[in-house]
Amino acid sequence: MINLNQNTEYTTKPILRLGFRPFFFASGVIAVLAMLMWMVFYPSLILINNANPIDWHAHEMIFAYASAVSIGFLLTASKNWTGVQTIYNKPLLALLTVWIAGRFLPFIANEYLIYQAIVDTSFLILSTLAVAWPIIKAKNWNNVSIVAKLLLLAAAHVVFYLGLLGMISKGVYIGIYLGFYLIISLLFMMSRRLLPFFIERGLGLQTELKNSKLLDLASLFLFLAFMIVEVFFQSLVSTTLAGLLFVIHAIRMVNWYHPKIWTKSLLWSIYLAYGLLTLGFALHVISYFFNMMPNIATHSFAFGMALMTLSMMARVSLGHTGRNVFQPPKQLHVMFGLLTLAFVSRVLLVSAFPQHYANLIFISQLLWISAFSWFVVIYTPMFFKARVDGQFG
Repeated sequence: MINLNQNTEYTTKPILRLGFRPFFFASGVIAVLAMLMWMVFYPSLILINNANPIDWHAHEMIFAYASAVSIGFLLTASKNWTGVQTIYNKPLLALLTVWIAGRFLPFIANEYLIYQAIVDTSFLILSTLAVAWPIIKAKNWNNVSIVAKLLLLAAAHVVFYLGLLGMISKGVYIGIYLGFYLIISLLFMMSRRLLPFFIERGLGLQTELKNSKLLDLASLFLFLAFMIVEVFFQSLVSTTLAGLLFVIHAIRMVNWYHPKIWTKSLLWSIYLAYGLLTLGFALHVISYFFNMMPNIATHSFAFGMALMTLSMMARVSLGHTGRNVFQPPKQLHVMFGLLTLAFVSRVLLVSAFPQHYANLIFISQLLWISAFSWFVVIYTPMFFKARVDGQFG
């Protein structure tokens, strides 16, 4: 048990009591603001401190939004895994401040790019230390692989900035896609642990959903190979690996399926998100053999990432503010539905009607903004108020 004295409980603002609070709030806000800014930057030729608008957009979705969600989740989860208190109060505020600074620095004069790189990358380095500390202190070696993924994510961010500074050829591309696939690998790891458990608990099942150690190992090593080949070589090998990964994850989805998940917003959203990630592998294979719009597979992965992180934030925020995860707000169906429609517009309809590309992108952007705005409206009061059960956290 974690014992915090009464003075600490009363003097620490609720927003700074546990990692998920400030970082989920910040993630929701940046998801809205970054997409609004993307709508402005997309048709322009504006350079944002050496980065073209497309690279800036990708960077913010990966290293601002997805990274903040991941750190918020892991600071919260590692406390549960280890029984060791993770950073809170002023240290947590300091970490959030570094993240916020990274969002503003790209719009300062170009000669300060090196300072932007140092500050923005230091967020991931400091976050990795904050997540690693309780795991190492408690000798919770089962979760060391998560720390390793965060270290690699920080390294990918360094490569991105070295490319932006002209020090590594293709560094921007390598950094973005390494970061992108590392986030996806982290989501696959966490969903393997949590998705079957959520379904069993959420539906009150008396038996465990089927899992396979062979599929687990195959998924891990084949995705590692896919990531390396896809980022550095891009050949038929990565297409073959994508096909194998599609089969593996499709089998998992069949094993975990239950028709009643569609009645529970916090179940169907994360299950569908896993499906969008799985679909990304299939679209990767199809696009090798057929002429498709650019980045269709990438955006299937991206929307799978977005829907899964949104679903996880929605669930974790309820549970860790003392609310009942089995009776979530009814508006969540709408929130997740809006983001699903954004995927339909950006991926499926764009593929079917490429002549309407610009209009469909605009519709998808509006739906994305609506979904995350809904999240901010519903959950902001929870982040800034104490737990309903009076506990610290």
